[in-house]
Amino acid sequence: MHKIPQPLLLLLLPLCLIACHTGNGSETITGNAAAPLRSPRYHADSLRFLAATEPLYDQRRERETIPYLDSIFLLPASLNPDAPQHSDTLSTAEGRLLCNRALRYLMVSYNLLIDFEGGYRHLDSLQRLYLPFLERYCLRGLLTAKAQMLMPLDRHAEALQCLDQAMKLARTEDSIAATLPSGLLARAQATGRLECPENDSYWSAAAGITYMGVDSASTRAEQAFLRVIDIARHTGFRGGLYPHAIARLADIYLHQGKYEQSIALCRQAIASTPSDKPDEQGQYIAAENLTEAYRRLGLYDEALRYCAIVTNAPKDFEILNNLRGRSYINKAAVLAEMNRSADALVALQQADSCFNRTGNDYYKLQAALERAHLLTLQPDSLEAGLRIFTTLEGQIPVHRQAFYLYYYGSACAQAGQYLRAIPLLESAVTESENISERLMAHQAARLLTECYRHTGRLALLADFLPRYQALSDSIASDAKIRQLAAANIRFETEKKEQENRALTAEVALKDSRLRTTLLVGTLCLLLAAGIIIWVVMRHRAIRIRQEAAATLLREQETQLHSLIRDRQQLNDRNLDLVRQLSDIQATHESTCNLDSIMESLQQSLFSKEDAERFRQNFSAVYPTALNRLRSRCPDLTYSDELFCMLAMLQLDNSEMARTLGISKSSVSKTRYRIRIKLGLPEGADADIEIRKVMSAEE
Repeated sequence: MHKIPQPLLLLLLPLCLIACHTGNGSETITGNAAAPLRSPRYHADSLRFLAATEPLYDQRRERETIPYLDSIFLLPASLNPDAPQHSDTLSTAEGRLLCNRALRYLMVSYNLLIDFEGGYRHLDSLQRLYLPFLERYCLRGLLTAKAQMLMPLDRHAEALQCLDQAMKLARTEDSIAATLPSGLLARAQATGRLECPENDSYWSAAAGITYMGVDSASTRAEQAFLRVIDIARHTGFRGGLYPHAIARLADIYLHQGKYEQSIALCRQAIASTPSDKPDEQGQYIAAENLTEAYRRLGLYDEALRYCAIVTNAPKDFEILNNLRGRSYINKAAVLAEMNRSADALVALQQADSCFNRTGNDYYKLQAALERAHLLTLQPDSLEAGLRIFTTLEGQIPVHRQAFYLYYYGSACAQAGQYLRAIPLLESAVTESENISERLMAHQAARLLTECYRHTGRLALLADFLPRYQALSDSIASDAKIRQLAAANIRFETEKKEQENRALTAEVALKDSRLRTTLLVGTLCLLLAAGIIIWVVMRHRAIRIRQEAAATLLREQETQLHSLIRDRQQLNDRNLDLVRQLSDIQATHESTCNLDSIMESLQQSLFSKEDAERFRQNFSAVYPTALNRLRSRCPDLTYSDELFCMLAMLQLDNSEMARTLGISKSSVSKTRYRIRIKLGLPEGADADIEIRKVMSAEE
């Protein structure tokens, strides 16, 4: 099996992740809201082939997925997107979508099997079959997939050729699309005549990622990533590899010294990552780039903040352990520049634990290299660092040779081993320039000039000085660019912080006002409720008191009338007795003297106690009547007041006579006497006038 360099393997992981995250095949393909309705044949085929591969991936049986995926390329599909669709044939758009999905799944299978040679042969055989539908509608994806298989095989020239052909096909479709109005363009994409935004974005991003692994220049990768951004701008599609693509473009800009553009793209990559995909690599690559950018600009707090995004990623995403470990190495570099060597060594230990879980020997060596460099920066551990460099000799990959040579040469120069340091630093200058690490090349050149001076090699020093001066001028220019970028970023950061503080203060003020309003409103509601309850309870208490008073009044009125009835009944009995006595006297006139008895019976029926009780009950029913009467005429006698009380009770002459035990004529005389005392008008009803005097209506 072909052994691939670890950095290239990391470039392949996103392609696997994006395809594996699609879930059930039918769900993924039909889940695009912009896609037209699919035929029953499409649903059946996608379930039969793509969905059947999902459990095989879960069971680590990747090789068994390949026959299912090959079957998709043999499905009948219409070559003419404008032709009427047959019930037993996939439409052009459906066939194009399924075949592109199958190509992506094939990439996943061979990546997981780490069988890139077999994957290339398989994809190449598909191309050499010259299947009409595949040739016409899926050749771009096929070529990109072939280039992706060639990258880890170190067949970079062939990979570049495949990628160039794929991007040429994309540009051809662009020229066709440019001639179509917007309405016809959408129809062409819906019918399958042109690539849909999802596939266009995916294959452009995949081409850019592969370009970064096989192309020594970054121009073509940059163009591919810019195409992904252009697709998102025109169609709104930001799924798939979009966050990863703009994070990789930011990496390119970072190495070009375009710090502000790089930082803006990285922030956009983090913001565009879907919240339901916390293991999306794009946001973590962007955070890694931001860590490096802020480190170079000397903004260490910001660098550590973005580094924490990766190091604090969910632990259950094992696929991110390499990224997490790499971020610990970046964290160690930041801490070392902050003169926190002890913390940097701890970060490297954490990186080792991540790489131990993934078995990544490449990054284990990088962590060991960084640890040795940190040890050489401390005088008491310089020898330990040199011993580590000695043990690493011959094990460092080509991609890290410049760092190894510089770190080792710097340690030898620091230890005074100048003759040993010179060849290392000479190679370090050249290798650093080859990988565009000009700052490291300048530092190596500076140490080399000191070694030449200490060893007396003045001729070599004179020959090397022009090169050193050129590096110094370049670094001075880069330093100015970094300082300007750092100043702009600080200004923008402070501006945003001020805006955030103002926004926070505004939100706090609004919250305070809202809380105050709610509190005042609640208090008002409680006060209103209290007042309402008090009014209701008071009204209820008044009503209860009124009802009790009315009940008592009725009882007293009842007692008053009962007393009057009792007096009237007693009067009736007395009258009856008087008649009987009169008859007896008439019969026995000579023998009975009953005059005194009859006179006693004809006296007032009200005893002193009865009259007092009557007055009390009357005063309870009519509290102010007697006072009003007395204020009108203080000369009224006790009997006059009793008569007026009976008039107030609306008794007629007969009832008054019976109650008082007098005759009707006596009642009239008494009324006449009271009329004169009260000064009542002639011709007016005396009883009505008495009631007016005694009532509150007067």
